Amino acid sequence: MNERQKQLRQFWVILSIVFIGFLGISMPYLIFPALFLNPEFTILPTGTSDTARAILLGITLAAYPFGQFIGSPILGSLSDDYGRKGILSVSLIISGLFNLLTGFAIHWHMLSLLIISRFITGIMEGNIAIARAMASDLSTISKHNSFGKINAIMSIAYLVGPLLGGLMTDRGIFENFTTSTPFYFICFLFFALAGLTFLVIENKPITAVTSGKSFLERINLYRRLLVLFSNKRLKFLLLISTCFTLAVDIFYEFAPVYLTIKWEFDPSDLVFYNGLLCLALAVGNGLLPSFFSTRVSNKVAITCAIGAFSLFLIGVTWTDSHVLMLSFFGLCGLAIGLAVTLLTVKISNSVSDSIQGEVLGTQLSLRVLGDAFICFFGGLTLLLSPKFILVLAALMSIAAMGFYAFKTFIPNIQQSK
Repeated sequence: MNERQKQLRQFWVILSIVFIGFLGISMPYLIFPALFLNPEFTILPTGTSDTARAILLGITLAAYPFGQFIGSPILGSLSDDYGRKGILSVSLIISGLFNLLTGFAIHWHMLSLLIISRFITGIMEGNIAIARAMASDLSTISKHNSFGKINAIMSIAYLVGPLLGGLMTDRGIFENFTTSTPFYFICFLFFALAGLTFLVIENKPITAVTSGKSFLERINLYRRLLVLFSNKRLKFLLLISTCFTLAVDIFYEFAPVYLTIKWEFDPSDLVFYNGLLCLALAVGNGLLPSFFSTRVSNKVAITCAIGAFSLFLIGVTWTDSHVLMLSFFGLCGLAIGLAVTLLTVKISNSVSDSIQGEVLGTQLSLRVLGDAFICFFGGLTLLLSPKFILVLAALMSIAAMGFYAFKTFIPNIQQSK
């Protein structure tokens, strides 16, 4: 077996890990609202006020992304120093254990254990950063191809996971199903993934441990961010990536609200909308980056993709045609997939191989931190207008495109004079 065949086999294993891992992450999405707001499934005492239920639901939902914010750059950094295989295997085992504790917390109606278990699971779910770093280690596969397919498989998992999680709580299918069942299944998945990783994934030789950094220095998030941001090119790209993905996450979070209010969509309609968007994201991530990388420069493709998303999103809020609205949603997915993958490639290429995990983890960390702010401030803007927040997302995307184009193209024009 030649080197390319070996790396292709490794890559398919990485894709399997990402798919099953994100299947486990997305399965609980339809479960938590019922645990706090539906009297049939609630884990809160009888008599708990609606305000308290809403606040506790928000805290529980925020625990996971806050854990991701802390854990992603740390796990990525540790994988740079101590090997992808070992860190990934350990993180998967710990994720499995704390998903098991999540199931127990729901069964025992222990809110404090539920919040703690979600927080620690979030810390361990920096696995996507490690997976991307593992893909960047594959020298015979282009990053446009590998990062694009990783993002595409994530989109498919986010489509399948919530549906599977919902089915696994339906007592009509099997009378012993409960709201804890999906978390027990997730635990099994992560243990199986840890075994697959340990048996199949090959470790890239690591030399960074000899650089003199202690373990405590490696997990000092504040200091590591300062070091990374001293790289001006990386700092610029992370700023553009974060600004754009904030706009994208506003779209993800509040487009269903807009559809519900303007078009009176019911849950089954939203499932169709989500399926269309996820399929468009899969195509945008999996096929378009490789296609455009051989025809135009990355900077042109990134500028056009971000600008196209802005226009399509404005179209969503402007049109009164149901067909046009769904068409704009699909086009938004294509543009998002292309832009996110190409920006990730640019960020990866801006640093050395020795810190790929740390940098890609930082990119994810900044995104989930922004997502937490979106959930809070976005709810406030809904008081003004559901359309307003989507227009705000379009304006943020236009600002990201303008700043990227100005910093990227103007210096080249000046040099050519």
